[in-house]
Amino acid sequence: MSADHADPGRAYAPAVTFAQARAAARAARTAEHGRQVRRTARPRGVFGAIRSRTPLSLQLYGAALEGRLVWRGETEFAVLEPPLGRRPPSGTRGAWLRRADRRWDMLVAFTPPAVMLVLSLAFIPPALAQRGLLVVVIALPVLAACHVAVVMLAMMVNLLWQAVRPVVERGRDHRVSTDELRDEHWSVALCHQARPERAEPLIRQIVGRLAALPEEWGDDRGSLVCVLSGVTTEAMRTAFLTRARHSRLDEQGDGLAFLVSLPRPRPWEPSERDAVSGFLLYVFAGATVVFGEAVLVADFEAEACGNDCAGRPATYWTAVRWLSQRLLLTDPPGLSPQTPQAIVVGWLTSLMAITGVMVAVTAGRWYLAAGRRRRVRLDRELIAMDATTKVLLLVATGVEHEQVKAVVRARTEHAPEVEFRGHHAVFHLGVVSKAAILLARSEAGTTATAGAMLTAQTLIPDLRPDYVILTGICYGLRKGQQRIGDVLVSNQIRVLDLKKIVDGASGPVEIPRGARAEPSVRLLNGCYAVDTVKSHIGVMLSGNTLLNSEEERARLIAAHPDALGGDMEGAGVYAAAAKHRTEWIVIKAISDWGVGKTHRHQPKAARNAAEFVLRLIDLGALDTPAQPDSSR
Repeated sequence: MSADHADPGRAYAPAVTFAQARAAARAARTAEHGRQVRRTARPRGVFGAIRSRTPLSLQLYGAALEGRLVWRGETEFAVLEPPLGRRPPSGTRGAWLRRADRRWDMLVAFTPPAVMLVLSLAFIPPALAQRGLLVVVIALPVLAACHVAVVMLAMMVNLLWQAVRPVVERGRDHRVSTDELRDEHWSVALCHQARPERAEPLIRQIVGRLAALPEEWGDDRGSLVCVLSGVTTEAMRTAFLTRARHSRLDEQGDGLAFLVSLPRPRPWEPSERDAVSGFLLYVFAGATVVFGEAVLVADFEAEACGNDCAGRPATYWTAVRWLSQRLLLTDPPGLSPQTPQAIVVGWLTSLMAITGVMVAVTAGRWYLAAGRRRRVRLDRELIAMDATTKVLLLVATGVEHEQVKAVVRARTEHAPEVEFRGHHAVFHLGVVSKAAILLARSEAGTTATAGAMLTAQTLIPDLRPDYVILTGICYGLRKGQQRIGDVLVSNQIRVLDLKKIVDGASGPVEIPRGARAEPSVRLLNGCYAVDTVKSHIGVMLSGNTLLNSEEERARLIAAHPDALGGDMEGAGVYAAAAKHRTEWIVIKAISDWGVGKTHRHQPKAARNAAEFVLRLIDLGALDTPAQPDSSR
């Protein structure tokens, strides 16, 4: 059986040698997007100048040992990366590589100076017998101190950059990044395919390999995203996007391709434990540096002062005392060095102390923020436990979507949380009164693939809401009685698209045959109690035609003299809700008169409609299910 037709779900742990891993890493580095792939696979860590992951060859070899490598050769491979903190099954080979990979920046930062200090101590006995080795004993601690000083300086610069980055790069979204989503889900972190015609078999094998992983990896192995910036060729990126159920791209076209339906993504945020452990790690590193520098300072001063060393840190413990005081940017009373080398070491120690203050402030902010998030999360969970109904809000344009989120967030102080249900993104906006509010968007009209009818028909049985409200903007038909921004509430939806055309005495005659659907009585009666903005309750028209014609507007008024206005989505939402016996209503605000359309008044109209809907929910009108005996 060929590789292309083999069962993609079978257990597949290739026996890859380190030489093959090196060759594969070389192929990835020299590929079309090799430089970007290196930055993605080996991002810069907290120290700024040091990469946070091992070289590509070690990553590939470690993935092969753990069974996470999809291998079809040195020019066709992919690496599956588990969520952050997920450990491989017990007994898996390559545990040492995983530990090194996750702590690579720490190893590079502190292992060389530690080795230098140990070697310096080891050379002390032979140096007593052979004076020439004293140069080595002195040089190694100096190099160790310089290494640590450079690392700490790079860390300080990186912290400063992270603090000012949102201001310098204003307009970019720094809240949820690709790295944070990778930390939450299984991901294709690295993929190389030199032959575009073989892209689809490789993707099938990737998905199959994830399903074939041992159960000890966890129960959420159905979550899989592809990090597009970790894919080496443009053709392979296109193949992933074609296969994806959803994608999240930035301005450069990079981002994520969601290969399998995902649970709600949650961005990584530092915990209280992260804050404390990070600060303690810095303190430990600083103490190690001080004790190591004391050897250098004592040697410098003792060699320079000879027999008259009063008031100078010429012994180990006086040097420790002086360096400890330098952490406070001062010298102890009656104790100060005279040699230039010791003075430089002292200032480097003071610089480390200044950096430590910044680390302490950052760790404190992390700790306090983590505590606030924990309390807010608990409050939200308690409020959500009190929710008795679910309300699904549907919109059809971007301005409607943004206005609904802004209005509800101002009331709940709850940041929208996105969840992907099949092809649709559903936003959880929080709980108002006792109703959990969900928000989804369709395209304009009812008949498109992503139109209102198919969107509602997909989401209603999946989410099983108690109420469905179509909100947003519409056109008005009574210009003298209505104003821009007035809210229209439907007590009947008339479908315009269904009609019969017959020959009449003076030409074709249209006979309307569309449904005249009435919304939920509970929702309609609740709207009578809302007094936030001026509203009109009556008949609304709905059809797939975008009205922007004076002649057609006049014809509609003549054919439906009792109509208040109309839209393009109401008929589709009504049809889907009626099919599933879900309570529904259309609440929209006037943004134009069906002629001379512009976007000028759309934000105001969308906001008025959203405030009307929020007030309806806040009054408690939707706190109880309309169908208490329903299986929902």
